[in-house]
Amino acid sequence: MLARLNIDDGARIASMPDGSRTPASPFIEDHMHAPGRGFRGESDGSAVAPVSAAQVRTHIRHRRMRDDYFGPDIFADPAWDMMLDLYAARLERLRVSVSSLCIAAAVPATTALRWIKTLTESGLFERREDPHDGRRIFVALSDEATQAMHRYFHRIAADV
Repeated sequence: MLARLNIDDGARIASMPDGSRTPASPFIEDHMHAPGRGFRGESDGSAVAPVSAAQVRTHIRHRRMRDDYFGPDIFADPAWDMMLDLYAARLERLRVSVSSLCIAAAVPATTALRWIKTLTESGLFERREDPHDGRRIFVALSDEATQAMHRYFHRIAADV
């Protein structure tokens, strides 16, 4: 209920609990009817996220800034870019469609689709049908991948 109160006219999150404003990525769609996937105090024992979605989005923006100085072809890493985008989306409690994830990967759609398939087959991603639109598929990090991202960002914070 609180999340719905924070939606602005454009159906985007206006104010997140971590103090961030609308999601930094234009590639993520807000679907507040998604089941809650929070990390604080869950009964399933999942860990507390060591970073906020805003911090992950800042990391994504910094990765994109490299293109300004070295060109976009040198640092193509679609798997990692998609994992970062899905991790931030999970922290924001947003669902990401396949088409949106392809755009976030910053590579041709066929390349992004191959990576989505590979990462789904490896168990890092989960594909979920949209119950309201049979043409749309959402992609999310698996619980195991989310925990690995928690550990990764926790380790980064410890090294700083």
